[in-house]
Amino acid sequence: MKIPHSTPILVSFGLASTALVMCALLLLEWNDGTAAVESFEWVSHTLENQRELATVEARMSEAESGQRGYLLTGQPGFLAPYAVATSEVRTRLLNLRRLLADDPAQLRRLLMVESLSRAKLAELDSRISLERAGKHDLAVSIVRTNHSDSLMTSIRSGLQAMTAEEASLLRDRQQALVEELHRGDLVSLGLATALAVMLIALLVIARGAEHYRNLVTLCAWTRSVEYEGEWISFEEYLRRKFDISTTHAISPDALSQLEIGLGDPKKS
Repeated sequence: MKIPHSTPILVSFGLASTALVMCALLLLEWNDGTAAVESFEWVSHTLENQRELATVEARMSEAESGQRGYLLTGQPGFLAPYAVATSEVRTRLLNLRRLLADDPAQLRRLLMVESLSRAKLAELDSRISLERAGKHDLAVSIVRTNHSDSLMTSIRSGLQAMTAEEASLLRDRQQALVEELHRGDLVSLGLATALAVMLIALLVIARGAEHYRNLVTLCAWTRSVEYEGEWISFEEYLRRKFDISTTHAISPDALSQLEIGLGDPKKS
C-alpha cells in the first residue's frame, strides 16, 4: 500500500488545523477579555460612585464645622476651609449626576440629596452673613434649632442609603467580574488542551504515514519493484534507492532443491 504525497498533505492539514484552533482561541479570548473589561469598568464605576458619595458627606460635615468655628470664635481663618468644602460639595454633586445618569433610582435619591444640600448650604451662608453683619446672637440661635440638625441628618441618611445601594451593586458586579475571569480561564484551558490533543494526533498520523511511505510495492509474479511510477528490477531498485550494486549466487537451500530435482528419475 502506498500513499502518494502523504507528508505534504498531512503537514498542510496540520498547519491549517493549528491555525483554525489558534484563531478560535484568540476569538474566544477576545470575547471573554471584552466581557471582563466591561465588568471591570462597572466595578470601577461603582467604586467611583462610592468615593464621590463619601466625599460629599465628608465635605458637608467640614462645611458645617467651618461655619460653627467661625460663629464661635469670629476668626476668618475658619472661612477658608468652609469655602473649599462648599465648593467641592457642589462639584461632587454635579459629578454624581453624570455618574448616576444610567441608574434612575439612584438619580432620584441624588436629586433629593441635592435639594437638601442646597438648603443646608444656603442656611450656612445665611449664618455667616449674619455674623459678618454683627448679628452674632441671631446666627448662633439658628444653629441651635432642630431644623438645622434635621437637614444634616436627612442629608447623611440620603447619602448613606445611596452608598448602601452602590455597595450592593458592587458585590454583584465583582461577582460578575470573577465569573467572567473564571470562564476565560476555562476557555483557555479547554482550547489549549484541544490544541495539544490535535498536535499529538497529528504526530501519530504523521508517524503512520511515514510507515506507509517506507513500504515497497512488489509485483507478486515478477518480483519487480514500483519506484517513482516505474516498474524496475529489484537490483535496479537497490541501485537507484540506496546506491547499492548487486551480484548473484545460489543459496544453499536453492542448491539443495536443484540437486534433488536433477537426481529425480522422473525428471530424466
